[in-house]
Amino acid sequence: MQYYALVGDIRQSRQASDRKALQELLLETLNALNNRYSQHMAALLMVNAGDAFQGLFLPTAPILQICDGIRYGLSVQSGIRIGLGFGAIETAIDPKQSILADGPAFWNARTALQQVQQEDYYGTRTLAFCLKDKHLESVKRLVNQVLVLHDQVSSKWKNTQLELARHYLLTHGFEKVSQTRLAKEMGLSTQQINTTIQAMGWFAFLDTRRETEQVLLQVVGGNNP
Repeated sequence: MQYYALVGDIRQSRQASDRKALQELLLETLNALNNRYSQHMAALLMVNAGDAFQGLFLPTAPILQICDGIRYGLSVQSGIRIGLGFGAIETAIDPKQSILADGPAFWNARTALQQVQQEDYYGTRTLAFCLKDKHLESVKRLVNQVLVLHDQVSSKWKNTQLELARHYLLTHGFEKVSQTRLAKEMGLSTQQINTTIQAMGWFAFLDTRRETEQVLLQVVGGNNP
């Protein structure tokens, strides 16, 4: 069986004005995602060293929603980098300790994280995907280019825009919800929500994100021996 492995770290965490608060936010975010997506996890998301984290997921997991939950859960405080890998696990899997698992899934995730660090598109890149399957090479390349474009778009979001992305993704994932409902949830006017969404290109971002995840679910996860 093959899995999605996720490894990541917080950008410039040593320069944070309050590292303790940042680590507490990271732990809170990971715990919330562990609870929300527990049925999709092979091993829980966990902090493995100060500002680094990892997790292991079933091939049917809504993996981009999970990545976005981490990213936007922390985005108001700090940026992150995530490497996402797909492949086998060659060790025993402890559901509570993803740090004990290893194999191609994690090797590919570390390769993807290195790609984020080395090909960072002027500091805007946050997520890359890697697998070692020549039959899916074109899918991997296309998914990565879509992720790069998403990062370019979202790198321009500020303040209320980031708060909207954080609330939306942590509350609804990629589900479509009305602007009226969103305004009520966030305590803003419908006009404020409408203006923010238009300035962000939010629904184009969300629709493309959802379709990219479907490709991963159907083509990559569905190709799981």
